Amino acid sequence: MKLMNLKGTTDFLPKDQIVRNKIIDTLKRNFEKYGYLPLETPILNYYDLLSYKYEDDAEILSEIYKLKDQGDRNLGLRYDLTVPFCKVIGLNKDLKMPFRRYEIGRVFRNGPVKLGRTREFYQCDIDVVGIDNRMIEAEQILMAINTYKELGIDVLVKYNNRKLMTGLILESGILEEKVSSVIGIIDKLEKISQEELIKNLEEIDLATSEISKLLDFFNKDFLEYRNLFKNTTNQNIKDGLEELTELQTYLQELNILDKCVFTPTLARGLTIYTGIVFEFYDTLKRLTCALGAGGRYNKIITSFMNNGNSYPAVGLSFGLEPIYEILKNEYAKTNLIDIYLVPLDTNIECLKLATTLRKNGIKVLIEMNKKKVSKCFEYAEAEHIKFISIIGSDEINSGLLRVKNLETKEEITLQQKELVTFLKNNLN
Repeated sequence: MKLMNLKGTTDFLPKDQIVRNKIIDTLKRNFEKYGYLPLETPILNYYDLLSYKYEDDAEILSEIYKLKDQGDRNLGLRYDLTVPFCKVIGLNKDLKMPFRRYEIGRVFRNGPVKLGRTREFYQCDIDVVGIDNRMIEAEQILMAINTYKELGIDVLVKYNNRKLMTGLILESGILEEKVSSVIGIIDKLEKISQEELIKNLEEIDLATSEISKLLDFFNKDFLEYRNLFKNTTNQNIKDGLEELTELQTYLQELNILDKCVFTPTLARGLTIYTGIVFEFYDTLKRLTCALGAGGRYNKIITSFMNNGNSYPAVGLSFGLEPIYEILKNEYAKTNLIDIYLVPLDTNIECLKLATTLRKNGIKVLIEMNKKKVSKCFEYAEAEHIKFISIIGSDEINSGLLRVKNLETKEEITLQQKELVTFLKNNLN
């Protein structure tokens, strides 16, 4: 048997996982700062649940990993965290609204593999159900900008409104049953040439006049839309522009409008979105794909509940994989070990000392294989451990320890009882 990973999956060794853990810890800290509560849902689901919100020809359905259990039931691996969240709301009718949750977990998609996109990956989602105004969208965008900044990434936010897109397509004379298909094609405008776009539109039987109007409508800035449709009777356009105006007011007052750009072709692909949508991009363009995205989806939970009440929802997802791709080299020399203790026939004493250090929050590794001292220094430097101390009977009897800083090559001698204070003052 040839040992190899399935294409699109990866083993993350400690130096990589340390970076990923730092990213996840930063995300969790910020999620909770904004009032989101932790949630965990099963990876394995009924296929009917996973496919519930899509038509049979939806692209995402072809990417679901399908399987059967011993009872011949159709199952699937979750491809996102939104559907499981909707299921939780449907199963727990006593939840107090609005309900905010975050979930960080593995999802699976049997799709094409490229840089920043794998088949098994983590999604880091926040969602809130029970708020139907643009204040929550603005807060989520603000939270995302601040969270990426804490990670060391400046982002550009692209935003749009699905109601506006729908209205513009109908205004072009296109039949309503073709709206979803047209939105999916328009969403690719920044990724393909106009010639390819026109070809795709012709393939769904749009007339030349319809395509011409469509391209003209989707080539305007926000002010042009407001002037052009000031007195429109097209309710989708009217609602879309009103929601965008409300959002922009919040972004302006929060001093983040300069980090955001209105993008009329942005659709977020999935048909669940019903209003504002947004995506986040690295301003340095180290990756060209979105680092995260989200938007308003008011219908899916309402449909799940089916009790006559409305359940407006909005959420966003941070992409752990693209964030990791950007940050992995910057954190390459980090380690979880603060000090490396090397006992010279002082095993018990080193265990006791390590216990004291660990009680004070210091991360300790003890050498247990009697390596040569020179090899211990090589190991500590290779693993980017900042401090090392060789402890023999002389050190134990005198109570004086020699501690070497492997970054500065400086060695100091101090009382054993001073070691905790010294390390706390000198660790990053």
